Formats: sequence, C-alpha cells, structure tokens
Amino acid sequence: MTSTDMTSQNQDELRLFRESVRTLFDRAGGVGRARKLRGAPQGWDAGLMRELAEAGAFGAAIPEKQGGLGMGLVAAGVVAEEAGRVLAPEPIVAMAGLTIGLLYRLCPAHAALSAALEGNSVLAPAWQERGPRGVAQTRACRYTDGKLDGRKAWVVGSRGASGYLVVAQGGAGPVLALVQKGAANLSIEERPQADGSVMAELAFNGTPAERLAEGAAVETALSEAVSDATALAAAELVGLSERAFEITLDYIKTREQFDKPIGAFQVLQHRAVDQRIMQEVAAAGIREALARMDQTNDPRQRARQASRAKARACVAARKITREAIQLHGAVGYTDEFDIGLYLNRALVLTAWLGDDVYHRRLWLEAREREEAA
Repeated sequence: MTSTDMTSQNQDELRLFRESVRTLFDRAGGVGRARKLRGAPQGWDAGLMRELAEAGAFGAAIPEKQGGLGMGLVAAGVVAEEAGRVLAPEPIVAMAGLTIGLLYRLCPAHAALSAALEGNSVLAPAWQERGPRGVAQTRACRYTDGKLDGRKAWVVGSRGASGYLVVAQGGAGPVLALVQKGAANLSIEERPQADGSVMAELAFNGTPAERLAEGAAVETALSEAVSDATALAAAELVGLSERAFEITLDYIKTREQFDKPIGAFQVLQHRAVDQRIMQEVAAAGIREALARMDQTNDPRQRARQASRAKARACVAARKITREAIQLHGAVGYTDEFDIGLYLNRALVLTAWLGDDVYHRRLWLEAREREEAA
C-alpha cells in the first residue's frame, strides 16, 4: 500500500469517525441540550458519556493494546471539534487528555483506566494550585501515609465526578493519587464560569487516597497529558468557531433590512469572508499540530505544537465569536439567541490551560532554548 493510499484510508476512517460522533451529539439534542443542562445538579449527561465511550471517543488516541482505538490525537481532535460545535457540557477534553492521558501512561493495568474508557467512571483531574502570582510553581499539596493534605484549584468536571485524580508531592517525588467521591475530610467549593459550567477548588485535610504512581514518571506523564489536553482544547475551539460562523452566516442571509437580507451589503460580506478565512486557517493549523504531535515522542516538540495550536485557536475563536455578536446586532446579547452561548464558552476555553499570550510566550521561550543549545 502506498503512502497516498494510507493517507486516503486514514482520512476515510476519520470522516466515518466524525460522522459517528456528530450523530451521537445531534441525537442527544445538539446545542439545545447545553441550555437544558445549565445549572442542573449533574451538569452533564452520564448516558451520553457512556455512548461516546462505546464509540471509542475517549480512547481514540490510546494504543489498542491498552484498550483504545490507536488512531492518535488527530482522531481525538475530531471528538473535541464535534463537542465544541454543540457546546457539550461533558468534560470530554479533560477526560480524554488529562485523566485518561495520565492513567494509561502511569497505571495501564489499573481498573480506573478501563472504567474511564468505558464511560462508567468520570475522574476529575486535579493538578493545579494557586500561588501569589496565579498558578503556583511548586506543589504544596502533600501525600503522606495514604492521605492528602492541601488544596487544588481549577478542577474541571468536578460536578458529577466519580472521584478525583490528584497530583501531589510525596516523600519520593510526585504522586498520582485517586480520591473517591464523598471521601472523608474532602471539601469542594464550586466556582461558576461564564458559560454556566463550574470549576472547583478542592481542600484535603487528611483525606484518604489511593496511590497509583510515584516518582519522576508522574511529572513526565503530567507534562505529556497537559500537552495533549491543551491541543485538544484548541480543537474544541475550532469546532466552536466553525459552528459560530455557520450560525452567523445563516442569520445575515435571512435578517432583512431595507427590504433585503443584510448579507447583501458588501461590507458585511467582507467581514464574513474574513471570519471564514480565519476559521479555516485555524482549523488547518490545529489539525496539522495534532498530526505532528502524533509523529514524535519528543515531549519538547509536542509541547511546542500544543502551544502553537492553542495560541492560534484562541485568537480565532475570540475574533469570530465577537464578530458574530456584532453581526447579530442587539439580539446577539440576548440569551434567546445561541450565538451568545458560543461567545461565553469561547471565553472559558481560551482561558483554560493558558490563553494565546501565555502560549506564544512558551513557544518563543522553547525556540530560544533550542537556538541556544
């Protein structure tokens, strides 16, 4: 089989995979479902999580020998894009990129991995901490004798989670620990986000936890998983941007002023074309970055590609959703119109795991180190 044939076959597989995932989201209710679940106690649909798991959505990038599809981050990016199109409230990227990314790298034989891949368990990853200047550079949360003490911030997917996957500091280095839902001496403070989701702060005070892994491998796996999640968050922004543009294009084609659609005015046509070009360039760049991450095992190169993807996706999503609000006019600010939901979700996603300014700085610093070596 030639490389051209293989590329064609891969594209066909990705197309079919995308159709399967999109069908699941559409059948579940599309963006209307996100409205219904805002403020709900669960916050997302456990049944849909299991359906996505059956379709291989969470294991798309995981090797087949560990229960995944072995299709790489490009396929995981397809899932993230489709989730972005419908503003899926489920913690899909956090699960696929961080939770499963840590489990399959550090403890592939543990039952937690198979439960997560099957959609029967949703573990919220808790790895960040607050510091005087924002994110703490050192880890204050401690793991000692089977118990955790300390705090974790910006925990995604905590509402409705089966438990928490915590990265803490142990006696022999970093530790990956599993805390079950309802564990003793665990307190949770939820903080609402602009899109109706929540991020949680966890406080541990001698909280029982199972040690899954310990040592330098935890730090390495965390770095890899964060790169994966960052690139997948970029893909989610691509799907969001694409759908926001489609909604806007439909609106200017049907909204009439002076007895003709506002889309007939040349200035609005130019603005729509600019949005379309920005969206397509961003999509191509993010998909290329995911493909390059699949082609290398060098963590530095993968991190650079992830930063490149997130920076471009953030700029495009902010620009497209803000322009979309303007092209909708005053109604764009009302809750009855979906476009406002896309703007709010874009604001949350661009901030999560670092915005474009943060990732451009990381990319430039990495390049400077390489040039100096």
